Amino acid sequence: MKKALLMILGFSILMTTAIFARESNFASSRYKYIGVFEKERKDQLMDSTMGLRDFRKIIKQRWSEGYDISKIKYGSGKWTGVFTKTAKETHQTYIVARRWSGVNNILPEYWKKGYYVTGIEHGLSEWIVVFEKNTPYTNQAYERRKNLDDFYASVEERWKEGFDLIDLEYGQGRWTGVFAEGTGYTDQAMIIRSRWSEIVPIIESYWSKGYSITDIESTLGKWMCIFSKSKRQSVQGYETRPTVESLKEVFTKRQRKGFKLMDLAEGW
Repeated sequence: MKKALLMILGFSILMTTAIFARESNFASSRYKYIGVFEKERKDQLMDSTMGLRDFRKIIKQRWSEGYDISKIKYGSGKWTGVFTKTAKETHQTYIVARRWSGVNNILPEYWKKGYYVTGIEHGLSEWIVVFEKNTPYTNQAYERRKNLDDFYASVEERWKEGFDLIDLEYGQGRWTGVFAEGTGYTDQAMIIRSRWSEIVPIIESYWSKGYSITDIESTLGKWMCIFSKSKRQSVQGYETRPTVESLKEVFTKRQRKGFKLMDLAEGW
């Protein structure tokens, strides 16, 4: 399985070709929310609120209505959640911890019970870790590093061991990556750039090679994009908007056209 890590700083490419589902008129130097959409009709909801206590109430309400957590993002003072209606018994749960050590202490217990991590987010000095049963995963691991170069090396090592990177987040001064076996991916690449405008042409390039975006993160002045290849390439696009409220409007329009929101990012 071939894996690729690529980092180029201070390298700028001007993009003139339009990318499907992209709004090119939004300045790349401004703060933005980015929604990655995929061609698959799903019943989804997007909610946002400022306080974590209120956000936890939203999660509880959506669960009672039959919606699972698909994505959690903290940015611009708000917690945002994307929830997807499911007919299967997924048995979701989550924990909130002030420090990653609290997460580390309970991971073996959850793994032993058949739960796997499906998402992590850090905001306002809190970790939210989402667990789920009945995933395709067969094994899981994580890596945390202070230095970005060391984090690269840990990703490469996990790839060599047969793991795929399913989520990454920066918090408490460390880069954290969650890995899993049994994802169905045949290849992955992690691309890092200093500017969103430098990520844009790379997205089109990887789409043309049969890869799909499976995670985008922005932190400490870096945009990180995970591309994954599987037997079936998804039809994807993305939208950028200055606020989560304006992204919600796009979200509604995309749903009407048969798209689901599969990832959410925010940054400059």
